[in-house]
Amino acid sequence: MQFRHFGIDSHSPLERGLRIRGSFLLPEHLTQHAPRTRVQRRTFSGITSVQSGAPYNPGCGLTSGAPGVTGGYTGTPDVSQRCQVIGNPLANIPAGTYFNPAAFAMPALATGPDNSIVGPPALGNLGGGAGVLTYPHITNFDLTMTKNIPLGNDARRVLRFQVQAYNAFNHPEFNGMNTGIQFNPATNAVSNATSVGLPTGTLPARVMAFTVRLQF
Repeated sequence: MQFRHFGIDSHSPLERGLRIRGSFLLPEHLTQHAPRTRVQRRTFSGITSVQSGAPYNPGCGLTSGAPGVTGGYTGTPDVSQRCQVIGNPLANIPAGTYFNPAAFAMPALATGPDNSIVGPPALGNLGGGAGVLTYPHITNFDLTMTKNIPLGNDARRVLRFQVQAYNAFNHPEFNGMNTGIQFNPATNAVSNATSVGLPTGTLPARVMAFTVRLQF
């Protein structure tokens, strides 16, 4: 049996990530009348995270409500059918989606008596492993601006103002997708092309936090 594979190597690391942390002390104007111990301090810090998407395999089934295949596709209840790969799912991707569902099909059509499969069991040629496709990657920016104002000549007395922004640029970060492809039982054509491959969930949008703290 020949298997077709268009995605990641199932023997390679499943996900990759990069995280960069930084903190910068912004310069302040220092005059003759402002001792160094009383200079206001402004700090800008942030965390940038880049995470590759998790691997997945699409699922293939008949149009919702269609009668099931008598005896199944594989001839045994212990093994379920896989998708039949008939093209490159990363080519000709419909706008707004992340893979081409027309690159897949059911492994066989039920043309036999009592809606059964004619011929040998049909498993499907989609490779197994962790998955041949990947969810969208996530790039996130968390930023913090802090300003310390000394109170008097005692360095321990400080009024701190802080502004924090999580997902500062408010980028959509998808964490779910409709990966279940449905097929017409008579023609094996995709019947849910308008919904499959579309994101179904996102991580939280930008969150702002403001803090005032008195240290003494």
